[in-house]
Amino acid sequence: MLSQRLAVLTFISLIGCVGCWLSRVMPGQAEDTAVTVAIASVPPLEHIRPNTDLARVTLTALLHGKPLDQGQMHVQLLAPPRTLVLSTGFPRVEGTPLLALDTALNHGSLTLQYLFPIRGTYTFDVEITPVPGGPVFAPTSVRQTIRIYEHPVVLRNAWLLIIGLFLLGGITGIIFARSAAARERLLIGAMIGPLLCLYGGLGPLSSVSADTGHTEKVAEATPAHQVVRGDHGWELAIHASPAPAAVGHLVQCAIWLRQNGEVFPGMTEVWLEVANQEEDHTVLGTHLLAPQGQTAQRVQLYDGAPHTVTITVRPVGGEEYMVAPLTAVLSLDVVALHPPVAVQIRMMAILLGVLVVGMVVGFCVPRPSKEQAGA
Repeated sequence: MLSQRLAVLTFISLIGCVGCWLSRVMPGQAEDTAVTVAIASVPPLEHIRPNTDLARVTLTALLHGKPLDQGQMHVQLLAPPRTLVLSTGFPRVEGTPLLALDTALNHGSLTLQYLFPIRGTYTFDVEITPVPGGPVFAPTSVRQTIRIYEHPVVLRNAWLLIIGLFLLGGITGIIFARSAAARERLLIGAMIGPLLCLYGGLGPLSSVSADTGHTEKVAEATPAHQVVRGDHGWELAIHASPAPAAVGHLVQCAIWLRQNGEVFPGMTEVWLEVANQEEDHTVLGTHLLAPQGQTAQRVQLYDGAPHTVTITVRPVGGEEYMVAPLTAVLSLDVVALHPPVAVQIRMMAILLGVLVVGMVVGFCVPRPSKEQAGA
């Protein structure tokens, strides 16, 4: 019996010694995947209004809690999924990719200015991979979500529309209930009138949601390719495809920095800015680092209006750092698409339902008796 106890204790001690030895031989084995991403925003996320506030969002890659100085980051931003009830201002954008950016890490972070188009929960898919000469860690994929709330003015207008339709239906129901003699004559007029008002109200709403009015300009789009030449054989070439752009789809901006006809092999700074010409405001602005003078960045132009894409590049390091930046500007038209038929039918059904509920409530309002009417 004593020998069995000694054998068990010896076995447990052996396991403990092996565990301690492994922890010393392979330090940080469990920490190799300790790459996280922190998201900060100015203004704070809860104060950002969609399609109004240009937010400054910073994504910071952390290795063991400290900023990762060297590495490659790929960021994809997905729009909120399609809503089940009320549609957003850009139905074609819902559930689609908005950005796909690649950059070498600069002090562990990527900062971008972005105009979030719609309300809802956005998803950042971030992939971080090591680079030669940098910290060693396992390639990591991180998914982070942020929520943008609806603009208070849009909420107010939506409630005013719903309340107005309900009251209109209620008045119509009261007319039906209290005008028994004229009920048959008023039936057609009372039904057609609210329906015309409903369709009249849906007209402007559909035009805003569809974001139409620019499709006729697509044929006049300028070529989405430009070459800018600088001193000492430096050359910047950019090409955007497809052109014209379409709401709901990414546009790829391919960038080349060449010297004497050869792609620059070193680190390159890239400034990317996208502006809505019609609204005269910035949609996207960011500073990226490309491992060499060739890169491709993708962005969705979600508003059906002409946009300007401005790209500035400069080589980094050595004597090349003194080279003056080169800037190229592209003008892109965007094909505006109507909302999906299912979204239009759903919106009409909801608003018509509010009108009908109001009519039922108005019809059920107690009518005054003859004695009360005479009094």
